[in-house]
Order: sequence, then C-alpha cells, then structure tokens
Amino acid sequence: MSRSRDYFSNHGRVRSFPWSLYHEPLERSLESFIRRRRERCQGTLEVLVIGCGLMQELEYLPENIRVTAIDIDSRATEALASRQDPRIAVTKAVTPSDDLRALGTFDAIYAKEVIEHILEPDAYLEQLFSILRPGGAIWLSTPNYGEPWLPIVESTFLEAVARFSGFTRKGIHPTRFSHRRLRDCMQRAGFQSVEVKPVSLRLALVVEGEK
Repeated sequence: MSRSRDYFSNHGRVRSFPWSLYHEPLERSLESFIRRRRERCQGTLEVLVIGCGLMQELEYLPENIRVTAIDIDSRATEALASRQDPRIAVTKAVTPSDDLRALGTFDAIYAKEVIEHILEPDAYLEQLFSILRPGGAIWLSTPNYGEPWLPIVESTFLEAVARFSGFTRKGIHPTRFSHRRLRDCMQRAGFQSVEVKPVSLRLALVVEGEK
C-alpha cells in the first residue's frame, strides 16, 4: 500500500469536520502571528511559507505581505501560483536536501505540520535561523506526541481513514515532538523568546521564536 497515494487530497479536508477541530486552531494561531509581525514591520513583510500545500490560510492573511511559498509537491506550488494572488511573489517546488539559503532572507517564516517530517530537525532549524532576518520570527506547528491521545487517534481512526483512501500513515512522522523536545530544538538552533503552546484539544503544538 502506497503511503503517498493521493495524500495531497488530504489538504482539501482541513475545513471539514472533524479535521477542522485540529486545523482551525492552528490557522487562528498562524493568523495572529502574521498580523503581529505585520504590525511591527515598517514596509512589506517578507514571509517564507514552508510546506505551503493549498495554503487555505491565505484568505485570513493581511495585505502588504510578500510570500515565498515552497513545497516538496509541485502540485501544491502550481495550484498556488494559479490563484494569481498579488501577495504570492514566488512559488517553488523543493526537495528535502535543497539549501533554503538560496531563497534569500525573510522577516517571518512559518511551517504548518512540516517539522515532524524532517529527519534531522536540529540542522533544519539552524538553516531556518540563518535565513531569518535580525528581529524576525518563526512559527511552527506539529503534532503533539508528548501526550498519549494522539498516538491512539493515529493508530485507530486516522489509520482507518488513510487505508480507506488508499495509503497508510505508518512512518509518516519520523520525528515526533513533545513540548520539551520542540522547545529544546528551537533553543539549540539559536531562537530566542521561544514559547510552545498545546492547541487543538492538545493534539498539536505551536511554537514561536525570534532571532
């Protein structure tokens, strides 16, 4: 059974129940983060979006931002480019081994449900720290493996849904974060004012940090 078969179609579920119970609190947190960074920026806020997917949150984001959106799935970047939103300046398909420093530097970076797919999160976060401008900030979300509820839900309900759709979730998150592990990884990468919060019925973690 293919783990990736039609997995991209899952992006279309985030606004429907019960998936919205997980994703809507993440979008509200992300919207707040971007608006706060926009208020602190004198000019256009340069934002890097990692793992853009269909970027459903775009409808909530403010004007006067300039987005560079990247994803490992070219269908995502092509779909985003086709929206012709003036805030989207660059869309680019990347591989996990690509050097993101080639993209330039940014005032804000966010990655929704990405870091759990990275095999070497310390090195990856250090790279993100290097392309964040001084005074800039990062926002990340990831499933919360620090409590027992998520593994139970994943191995039962979510796995049943995945198999019905033709793939499996087994091994899909090679790097699993608890509150402490996420905070420690951020701090080792150099981020300051690191704040980790459980959201989405404590099934997810959101972290912010500054440079």
